[in-house]
Amino acid sequence: MSLVKHTYDKFCLLVQYLVNVMAPARKEPWTRGTRGGRKGGGASRGGMNETVSQPCRSMQETGQCRFGDECKYSHAMSLSSAGPSSSRGRRERIAETPQQQQAKDEYHAWRRLIKNVPKPNDDRTIGLLWDNALKILNSEHRDWKQMLARDLDSDEYQGRQHIHTLLSMVAGAHGHRTFVDLAHPFLLVITHPALLDCLSVDTYVGGLYNYICGSNGTRAMPFFERLSTSLLENHLESTFQVSNTILDRTLVAMSIALRELLKREPRAMFHEDLPDMVNSLESILEVAGIDRQIAPFQIVRNGIEELRGMIARANGLLQREEKPPMGGVSTSVVVSNYPRDIVLPRDCHDNDKLDITRINILPTEDEIRSDHAPFLPSTDLDQPHFLADPVERHLDTHFRLYRHDCFGEVSEALGAAIIAIEADPGVLEDAKFSPGNIRAYTYPKAHIRNVTFDHRRVGFRSPNILPTTASSQEEVIC
Repeated sequence: MSLVKHTYDKFCLLVQYLVNVMAPARKEPWTRGTRGGRKGGGASRGGMNETVSQPCRSMQETGQCRFGDECKYSHAMSLSSAGPSSSRGRRERIAETPQQQQAKDEYHAWRRLIKNVPKPNDDRTIGLLWDNALKILNSEHRDWKQMLARDLDSDEYQGRQHIHTLLSMVAGAHGHRTFVDLAHPFLLVITHPALLDCLSVDTYVGGLYNYICGSNGTRAMPFFERLSTSLLENHLESTFQVSNTILDRTLVAMSIALRELLKREPRAMFHEDLPDMVNSLESILEVAGIDRQIAPFQIVRNGIEELRGMIARANGLLQREEKPPMGGVSTSVVVSNYPRDIVLPRDCHDNDKLDITRINILPTEDEIRSDHAPFLPSTDLDQPHFLADPVERHLDTHFRLYRHDCFGEVSEALGAAIIAIEADPGVLEDAKFSPGNIRAYTYPKAHIRNVTFDHRRVGFRSPNILPTTASSQEEVIC
């Protein structure tokens, strides 16, 4: 009986050993100082001669472990922290403070305003929208400040439509005060430091200024002109006089908004009404009698000087110095530095034509030998072109660019090879000969014996010096 029991015990130990050895390997976290991404080298899973304080990840995340008591990691910490708060996705949310909840409610109330399409002459909604937006930006909750810029520029809401409604407003005979009251918070919002000085929302702010500007300032300049007129009229009319605080802050915001607009949209600097707009700001400063010692006067004055400098630098690109004529003939050369000089095809070779209908599609020998750069017009419509008609310009531009894509590099390689061979015929024997900074290979003494055509491709048998993987009958496809 004892022999049977002893044999049975050995059998159980053998089974236990096989189970431990043949059990599927369990992925363990890699830690510094381990080899092969496993901790502990050759330690067994049974936990023999080993005390591990590291908690079991499976037990910590799911509350279960398929290895049970034989797991080499500790279940003690997991058990002590078991419960809904211990697993991922079931952690308790940090309770919001009353101030955070109030800020959240205020932002959601503001966002409901921009969800709706603006109605014409709805002064109350316009005032609420920009007053509440300014209140959010003046708060201490950074997340809602950044969300405001994103939602204003988002296509999901009607922020741009609300901006357009305000920019297109026109003050009536007795509506100057209302116009100023609505435009004042709007300007403070778009010039707020929380928007202009925050890099994470700069893309959204840039999109807003791009929309406010319009095409070359066609949307922004009329708005600023009407606002300047309303500010001046309100100051002159004693009944609807604007307070000095609102006047000062509006002028400061206007100068900052104009400067930011020109920096982000340089084309607006060429708007014909911009110089008059800057002069009107200076006139309001003089007429309003703002104290020269206070900060708003200095800010607006410095802003006006900066705007004039930007306009002068931009116009200086287009201006040229006229030289006195000599013998009744002017020696001045008409030069345009903005956006760039107009380049024309100049008959540099027999295929360099102004009219694309006279250009051979395949390069001519004279064209291949020419060392002049090909005429490649820009696809940017703001760049100058010798054709005024947009359709003709489109066809001319794309014909030349597509033709260059097809034959440009081949022509350059052939031209360089022809010139090099004429100068030194021995280069044909040089296996390392290169026809320029182009990936092209030369095959001297090559002869084409057979050319095949079909509706998709043209091919010819490869020269013998080319390495072939199948047979010498392999075709090179063009």
